[in-house]
Amino acid sequence: MNSELKGEPNGFTLLELILVLLLMSLIAGLTLPFVASTLDRIKLQSEVRQFASALQFARSEAISKKTLFTFNIDIDKNQYWLAIPKQEEVTQSKSIDETVRILDYQRADETLTEGAFMILFYPRGNSTGGTLRFQSTDDKDEENIYAVIIDPITGRPKIKQLQE
Repeated sequence: MNSELKGEPNGFTLLELILVLLLMSLIAGLTLPFVASTLDRIKLQSEVRQFASALQFARSEAISKKTLFTFNIDIDKNQYWLAIPKQEEVTQSKSIDETVRILDYQRADETLTEGAFMILFYPRGNSTGGTLRFQSTDDKDEENIYAVIIDPITGRPKIKQLQE
């Protein structure tokens, strides 16, 4: 009786199985870095959008409550918070995800790369303005840098992807 009829594996099926497993592991190894970098980019985009929304909220609150609001940022601690200086009221600080970092804050007269600073939002909607740049902590090549540009006249934040 033939060994194939009895259901016994022959050498060719085992070799085929090894080849298929080898090809699958090769494909997985090639696609994993792409998937990981895509996830980092998506997380960066999400954090930047949340940050821009918080800036927009500060502007809206300054207009609706007709008082000065400060949007405070600490680059070293990677966090931000909203405050009303007149009433000495501070909202709870929000930490930026550890996979995202603030590169710098650029305004007309200087560029800050460390420490704490504030962006002022006035009751008429205008602000001190400036540009905040964000990057993923895993991005060594600086391929994905996002900027939140705050218009000093309107106070509105705008997100832009920068290519370095």
